[in-house]
Amino acid sequence: MKKHYFIIILLAAALFVFSSCSGADNSNTGNNEGTDFQAIVLENNGTNLLVEPVEGSDELRSADKITVHVNDDIKLLDSQNNEINIDGIEAGDRVQIFYNGAIAESYPAQINKCYRIVRLD
Repeated sequence: MKKHYFIIILLAAALFVFSSCSGADNSNTGNNEGTDFQAIVLENNGTNLLVEPVEGSDELRSADKITVHVNDDIKLLDSQNNEINIDGIEAGDRVQIFYNGAIAESYPAQINKCYRIVRLD
């Protein structure tokens, strides 16, 4: 009898553990692209942006400066969702960066898997 209780408790614990491992939290974006944060552009050198995460963002706990690599696969949009090119983003602009959630711990930190950048007004 005690053996049955032990097995039931073990199965319940395993179910609890596996149900809480549902993957990345996509609550910020409402999609499967990972996560997002807002930042101020410090530099734009044509192939990447050096940004400073805004106060209160989780990314600011990782680094005060982050290099976001920009390639042709990344959607660059203005605040009305019109496509722009990287030249349309300038130092001082506030942007929202959508990425896979991985930040390389270097200085400055790096985001290599960015999906979308939106220039905000």
